[in-house]
Amino acid sequence: MILFPEIDRKKTKKKVHELLSTYRSLLRIAGDKHVPKITAAYVFEVHPSTNKTGQRTEPIIDRKKLAANELTKIINAMNQLDRYDRQLLYDKYMDRHFTTNIALYMNYHMSESKFYRELDKAMIRFAESYESGELLIEK
Repeated sequence: MILFPEIDRKKTKKKVHELLSTYRSLLRIAGDKHVPKITAAYVFEVHPSTNKTGQRTEPIIDRKKLAANELTKIINAMNQLDRYDRQLLYDKYMDRHFTTNIALYMNYHMSESKFYRELDKAMIRFAESYESGELLIEK
């Protein structure tokens, strides 16, 4: 096994995009208690979960658990990134207020091409961090 195999960047970025695009839906499914608190350094802090089931049916509980588990994986991967990458990915995929790419690169005071290069690098780093590289696609 090669430690650093050649990565298919296009397919890897597509996989990351598909996963992070579901983040807002996962938050709604998991419920308010799973919404992470984001510090000034864009560090995600998760509230401790309680295992109370209440009067809910099993499919709803399973869906909520799956969503909460996926959120935990995403948050753990995000916290392994540097502040710049966390902020970029948060603004693009996780902020409750959807912002267009044009508004994002204007907010970051960078050209469109530089924004996409930086976003691509952040996505690859996220893929490396997520579950020890589970999202990486080898050539």
